[in-house]
Amino acid sequence: MEQVRQLHDKYFEQADKALSSIPIAHTFQARTGVPKVYGGLGLASLVLSLVFFNIGAPLLVNLTGFGYAAYASFNAIESPGKEDDIQWLTYWVVFGFCNVAEYFTGLLTYWVPFYYVFKLGFLVWLMMPATRGAERLYLSTIRPVVAHVKTMATAQPAPTVQPAPLPKKSD
Repeated sequence: MEQVRQLHDKYFEQADKALSSIPIAHTFQARTGVPKVYGGLGLASLVLSLVFFNIGAPLLVNLTGFGYAAYASFNAIESPGKEDDIQWLTYWVVFGFCNVAEYFTGLLTYWVPFYYVFKLGFLVWLMMPATRGAERLYLSTIRPVVAHVKTMATAQPAPTVQPAPLPKKSD
């Protein structure tokens, strides 16, 4: 039982530290008296339950994919380092590419069970700095495709052979 308590305390501290940079988490804790970690867990559980049961799932998943990324992007713009700027620019490229691809495969995604649960997990994987999923996907898939299209677009067109003029008809 002591090991469980130690694990709880360890992860509670890590989550509390992560939530310390979010002002609304402090406001929540001050107004309710509930630790911000439990509020964050409650919110995450609510969103995950709604997505799992497909209640407003498209909106919730896209808000998750957009909302946190926008917040992190604003912070990255204001930070002096360049590494987080690259991470979030890469995320937006991948996010946009996936949304365009999803638009064209909309009928197929309708038949995939728990599609929005998978999409939520995928977006979280893309966003997490620990996994750097957006960077991995960009470097392995999107960048080569864009480079290929770019070289095809800038390549010199093959010379065309002009047909010989037709002889004029004499009257």
